[in-house]
Amino acid sequence: MTKAERIKNTIQKTKEYRKTLKPVTYQLKLQNLSKRKKETLERAFLEAKWFYNWLVSDLNRLSLPVNKIKTVEVKIGNTFEERPLTILGSQVKQEIANRLKDNLKSLAVLKKNGHKVGCLKPKKFVNSIPLIQYGITYSLDFTRNRVRIQKLGNFRVLGLHQIPSYAEIANAVLVRKPSGYYLHVTCYLPKDKYYSSNLVDRDIGIDFGVGWKLTLSNGIKIDFEIHETPRLKRLQRKLAKTKKGSRNRKKVQFLLRKEYEKLTNRRKDAQNKILAFLKIYRRVVFQDDWVKGWSALFGRQVHSSGVGGLKSRLRTSLETPTTVERFKPTSQECYACGKRHELSLSDRVIKCYCGWICDRDLNASLVILRKGLGLSPDQAVGLDRPELKPLEKEASARILGSNPYIRVSFLQ
Repeated sequence: MTKAERIKNTIQKTKEYRKTLKPVTYQLKLQNLSKRKKETLERAFLEAKWFYNWLVSDLNRLSLPVNKIKTVEVKIGNTFEERPLTILGSQVKQEIANRLKDNLKSLAVLKKNGHKVGCLKPKKFVNSIPLIQYGITYSLDFTRNRVRIQKLGNFRVLGLHQIPSYAEIANAVLVRKPSGYYLHVTCYLPKDKYYSSNLVDRDIGIDFGVGWKLTLSNGIKIDFEIHETPRLKRLQRKLAKTKKGSRNRKKVQFLLRKEYEKLTNRRKDAQNKILAFLKIYRRVVFQDDWVKGWSALFGRQVHSSGVGGLKSRLRTSLETPTTVERFKPTSQECYACGKRHELSLSDRVIKCYCGWICDRDLNASLVILRKGLGLSPDQAVGLDRPELKPLEKEASARILGSNPYIRVSFLQ
């Protein structure tokens, strides 16, 4: 057996083994950076951009042994100059080339399916550098809170306490953001340890909306919106007055990216809090709504909440997510008898001939729960009387109440 065959067999065994594990990514921030270290990191991202653009300018170069490339041609004005690659390691170069190959394969699949695609173009900047092998490309020192990156040196990091001792550490990505430099470390955890035990032995249904972003079948309503800040609007007006290519414009663009990053972090924190709350339930049922289509009518409210991102994360973050088909009628169907009613958006209460009177969103969440569990109206006995347990109220106050942008209401 050749060396290449042994490596291939090892990779295949690792893939089969990791199917039983849960991949989790932890974000570590590089701290206390000196001027020399900042210059080294900037040089690394600059060389990554040079190398990527050199490959994109001639895709035939992908057939070369890219890990041995020492110099690349960089376009300066109308001429080309040779620049040495002194920071990038061989494995990083190979992974950048592999990323490019994956992008080309994805474009080929889209083109085959009838989509109109263009070609890959050179980038103005590269904000991520792959570190594919733990122990060689990078390594972590848990006792001293440090990370060693190949050819870049040692850095003090914040957040190593997040990684549990039983985690299997895999690849990482060095990321540059307006707020600093981060290391995104991918780890594999046993599923029985990642998914915490359900505190509430109950199934829950979720109805996504615009006024209240989530309505649970037990009567809890959750809303969260993080709008654009006045500072962001001022910077946008200031950017419009700057001259293209000027230093002042670049400075304002950097401040804008930093402000957008703050908004993204706030929305992600709200999503994380809601996901942590939903994990206390045994099973979560939700409908595969086309949230993107809501933007035509409710653009600002939908964009400010990130409810579409929350819906997509429910599939991967929960142990037993169950979805209901998108086009099944849930908002206009009576939970008690299953009769369909014609309701407009202004009708917030459903009144059925069978005597069922209920809040429209709560009724929809109950219908979603019933359909997700595969029950008929006569089989769903007791689902319409979900008394809130003390654990649910305590968890909502402890988890959701810790975020100032989340509002919670309990239906009486």
